[in-house]
Amino acid sequence: MPIKMIALDLDGTLVVDDHQVLPATRIELKKLHESGVEVVIATGRRYRTTRFVIDNLGFEVYAVCNGGALVKTPNAVTHHETTYSTSQLNNLVAIARDQDLALFGQRDAHDRGGPDFIIDDAVAWCDLTQAYFDDNKTWSGKGDLLNHDPEILVTGVMGNEEQLREFTTKIEAWYPGAYDYIVVPWGNSDAFYSEVTLSKIDKWYGLSQLANLFGIEARNICAVGDQINDIPMLKEVSHGVAMGNAVKALHVHAKFVCGKNDEDGILEVIDYIRHYNASFQP
Repeated sequence: MPIKMIALDLDGTLVVDDHQVLPATRIELKKLHESGVEVVIATGRRYRTTRFVIDNLGFEVYAVCNGGALVKTPNAVTHHETTYSTSQLNNLVAIARDQDLALFGQRDAHDRGGPDFIIDDAVAWCDLTQAYFDDNKTWSGKGDLLNHDPEILVTGVMGNEEQLREFTTKIEAWYPGAYDYIVVPWGNSDAFYSEVTLSKIDKWYGLSQLANLFGIEARNICAVGDQINDIPMLKEVSHGVAMGNAVKALHVHAKFVCGKNDEDGILEVIDYIRHYNASFQP
């Protein structure tokens, strides 16, 4: 079956510095899109910062955001979302507070107004949490997250690695199978970030909503990424690609490894799709 959709992670995949897309990649992606292959973004970013990239890309696309919990159409309408229930949010707030960690709650401010994320202020914030809040003051909020349901899509905490490993261990011990989580380094610092999603919410979950919308299957999709949160979509599609700068864990699930993101590696993927689809032409 021909490839009808390409799903692209952003950071480390499509995007270079300052939310930019390299000119050659931008031009060829637009041509691919106009040829009938749906270009889709699949990212852990919230929609506001995803929009920065779409604007630089130069044409409107579907976007799977917040790690799969939110799907937006090209005209910025919510196609699908999965939010925490009050009890699901309270569970994590309680564990975080028990460890003196401030829980972040990401939400879709584009549709509802208000902040993009709310940070629980019932505990003292670490320097990194405070700095992140200050750097994003225009879009951030703080408040009591316990017994409050601000329509949260994704949660997370910042701290040192030991704290966050203990945090995720408690989640699994107290609520086995209810949540999925990752612990990753935060930028170039010694700090770490743990992101928590509801069980089975991942990039493939979000992409599957679009596959259903377009009436296509996993074998019609090419997915490209560089980090462990891209594994679910690479495992499911027939055409998974790891960037040249991707973590090694991703290579196992990739059909091939292309060039690096800052060296127009996506162009190799576009060429692959064109050659592959050419075999289905009469």
